[in-house]
Amino acid sequence: MFDLTKALTNKEESTHSLTSSGSGCTLFYQSQHCLDLVQEVFRFEGWDDPEYEKAKIGSTKLTENHANKMVILELIESDNVVEDAKSFAAKLPTHKGVVVIGKEDAISTLRSLKEMGFYYVFWPVDKQEFADFLIHVRKNLETFSGVSKKRKAKRVAVVGSKGGVGTSFVTTELSSLLSTQSSDTILVDHQYTDTNIDILLGLKNFSTRSVDEFSTPLHDMDEEGALSYLSDVRKNLRLLAIGGEMRSEDTLNYSQTLCHLLARNTNFIIEDFSGGVDFKVEPQLLVENFDIVVLVLDASVSSVRNAKRLIEKIANLQLTLSSRTRVITLVNYHRPQSSFVLKGKDLAKYLGAEVDLEISHCKTLSHIIIDGKSGHKHDRQISRSINLLVKLINGQPFNKGMGSWLNKVRTK
Repeated sequence: MFDLTKALTNKEESTHSLTSSGSGCTLFYQSQHCLDLVQEVFRFEGWDDPEYEKAKIGSTKLTENHANKMVILELIESDNVVEDAKSFAAKLPTHKGVVVIGKEDAISTLRSLKEMGFYYVFWPVDKQEFADFLIHVRKNLETFSGVSKKRKAKRVAVVGSKGGVGTSFVTTELSSLLSTQSSDTILVDHQYTDTNIDILLGLKNFSTRSVDEFSTPLHDMDEEGALSYLSDVRKNLRLLAIGGEMRSEDTLNYSQTLCHLLARNTNFIIEDFSGGVDFKVEPQLLVENFDIVVLVLDASVSSVRNAKRLIEKIANLQLTLSSRTRVITLVNYHRPQSSFVLKGKDLAKYLGAEVDLEISHCKTLSHIIIDGKSGHKHDRQISRSINLLVKLINGQPFNKGMGSWLNKVRTK
């Protein structure tokens, strides 16, 4: 798998480009043949020399920051172009234009990359043909058209089946882990009054951003204005937490507009819809606005019944709206398993679907949180579960053996 730490940031764009009038190009190459071709094309066309970095599958760790707007990613030596491109996409700012070079001559590869907002060039490629293709990509970037316009943040709604199941905990752990894996992440707190997100994130001197009738009207809001509502938590992690005197439904509408404006400024937008929010979480909101819904529940009867109803409503809406929203079910054992009524197979039976993930009970979790620490950094079982959740969200292969390991640990 192409293991790449974040090497491209949201810096001010460079003043050099393919045509010396826009932003430049960075090449991540695997073979000398590809490097030679790209350099030859750029010299022949009179373009500024591209920056380039040697990339080795499974071991590349790039730390230098690049401000170039176009990225060429060579995956000629890759065994699975789409999977390696997915790994790369999760760490690449969404405003970059990406051209993938590979040897897989398959329509499915082309379609999958196009869905991610990546351009694809089949290797070997003619020099003039490649030059014309790069000019075409550059024009699309300037006009925000073509394949690149599909590159937006993956939006994930973490929804609690009821209050007290640990939805906010899962949201903060997921956001924190994504950020440490070099994916730029925005966490959205929808608890507009009496939020505890600062405790879960270990923040001091925290306050929400106020929204009222004097705030910028939605129709006048732009990306720069939306960015002003974000608070820095740590590297690669920012928080959108707003409040005020407006009705909860109006505040929700305001926050959703901000999220749409921020979608090309980050890799992930993770939104916390815990069971304690002051508004009803409508299934249509989830289906129309989110790529993934992580449904958090516990093993109680009321929680499972609520979760089942929501799953069925989402499924019906997906048929009506032709939505591709994925639902991931996660059972959080925030108390010892013996204190819950439903056990093992009964849980899947009454839910009407298999559970995707479980988080085992951690006796010391409350102390970890009060100390301002992350659960996934201080508890091995939580770490495994949240890592598996990230894999599911990224569409990476899911190791069923690890799930079995969790079951064994939990039943001891």
